[in-house]
Formats: sequence, C-alpha cells, structure tokens
Amino acid sequence: PLNEVLNNIGAAQSRRNLPAALDSFQKAMDGDPADPDYQFNVGIALFKQGKLDLAADRFRAVLERSPEEPVSIRMLGRCLKGTLPRQQERAEPLERLKTNYSESAYWQLKNLLEPKK
Repeated sequence: PLNEVLNNIGAAQSRRNLPAALDSFQKAMDGDPADPDYQFNVGIALFKQGKLDLAADRFRAVLERSPEEPVSIRMLGRCLKGTLPRQQERAEPLERLKTNYSESAYWQLKNLLEPKK
C-alpha cells in the first residue's frame, strides 16, 4: 500500500516538474517491481529528464507484461528515435495514478514523514 502512496506523490511532483518525482516513483517501483504502472511512471520521469536509454528500459519492462500497451509502445519509439520532450508539450502521457488505498497506507506514510521523536 505504501507503494501506491509513493507513486501518487511522484505523480504530483512530476506534474509540477519537480525532480524529486523520479525518486518517489523509484521507491514505489522498488517496493513492487512487477507493477507495470510503476515501471511506466519511472519511464516518464526519466524521459522528462532526457535520459532516453534508461526510459526505454522501463517502457520495455511495461511491454514485457502488456505487449499491446499503446502508450508504452509510442514512448519507447520516441526514446529510440531520440525525441526529447518539448517545453510546451503537455500532451505527454500523464503519470499513472493508483486509486485503491487502505488505511494502513496512510499510517505507513504518516510514520515515514513524521520526524522521529
């Protein structure tokens, strides 16, 4: 459950173009590397940073699980062609959010964010 929260924090950071988004997405993916949404979001964050080779690896990981996934196919193609994101381009695929939460995810995040006493 904490992975879902970290993922959504990363999405909020990414949509504000904050570099910390990659770290949040990476933590979510490290917690559940089999989840294609986490792989995709790490790919988007890397793509936005211009790290196309690394982004391509993440989109390939998504396609290993969902070979017909059209947005990942398109993004992999952009990475392989070397097509960098444009400043004004907001039509980039939005990061994928998780919408299933449990109360335990809230408490895990609260413990993570609160200063230790």
